[in-house]
Amino acid sequence: MNGLLQTFMGIRLPFMGIRLRRLCAASLLLALLLGVSQIAGEHTAGRVSSLPRADRWVEASTAIDPAGSQDVFPEDIIDTVTRSVGLVRSAGVFGSGWIAGRDTVITNLHVAKAGSGDIYVDFSDGQRIECYTAVADRDMDLAVLRCDTGARAPISLDPRIPSAGTLVGVVGYPGGVGPTATTGQITGERVVARGIETVGFTAAIASGSSGSPVFDSKGNVLAVATFSGGLGVPIERLLPLLKAAKRYPATKEAAEWRLRIRRSVIAGVSTLFVAWFFARRYGRNDPWKVAIRWAIFMVFVALALTQLFFAIRGPASFI
Repeated sequence: MNGLLQTFMGIRLPFMGIRLRRLCAASLLLALLLGVSQIAGEHTAGRVSSLPRADRWVEASTAIDPAGSQDVFPEDIIDTVTRSVGLVRSAGVFGSGWIAGRDTVITNLHVAKAGSGDIYVDFSDGQRIECYTAVADRDMDLAVLRCDTGARAPISLDPRIPSAGTLVGVVGYPGGVGPTATTGQITGERVVARGIETVGFTAAIASGSSGSPVFDSKGNVLAVATFSGGLGVPIERLLPLLKAAKRYPATKEAAEWRLRIRRSVIAGVSTLFVAWFFARRYGRNDPWKVAIRWAIFMVFVALALTQLFFAIRGPASFI
């Protein structure tokens, strides 16, 4: 090992003694642990971890409108919303997602799988875009994806808690096919799930509807279909995640490059000063030269580890 390092770096390790060799080993171990810890810990605006598959979270809702409302949901609103709702696929899991802003797509975390593997959103007109998970929250089971949505219009949001009887529609991809639109009403129930006061609705949903928008007759999203039994997370709980997601690049490639640069700078600068200190302490004639060589070496280590974990988990595990 010493021979390889001497050849690559032009450094004779014995001159610095066992302490610097231990330092270098510790630096490599720290870089490795940094990558592993971020895989386990995940990026988030809240707590994030992998969740069960969709069929354990969203079940068919058989509730019907008890009042027998004769209101007819505007078809033009359904058509408009449908253009902004897509089928989300990730690591063999599928669900529904919708555009909530420029280059921003909302879905359930168990659909996005916390960013593992490639995430694609297919729209009804045949367009496919690739996304990555920017921020997410485990308790709300929500993920904010970033991707290039182009000129596709976002759906408006209404953070107010809807009153019982409000006419609503849901557009999604139950069973992985669609889009399918169903209508119903807000029930007025505020069932608490994972500490969240959910919004109840009677519009039918099924496995694959996970992440669908629950919107009113004006086309404003009131909740995200998430929990079983026709329960959604209110939009007011989504807003902090949307705000946090704006800090992240719009494409997976940009996110990967930003992380490569960030890690390289951190690894290079920190190693530069540590190596200079020990080189000077142990009497090297040109401590800065030694420090620069070690800094370059650690930049290569950081880039290699980052690329390795990109291949394993995708960029979202590191942001």
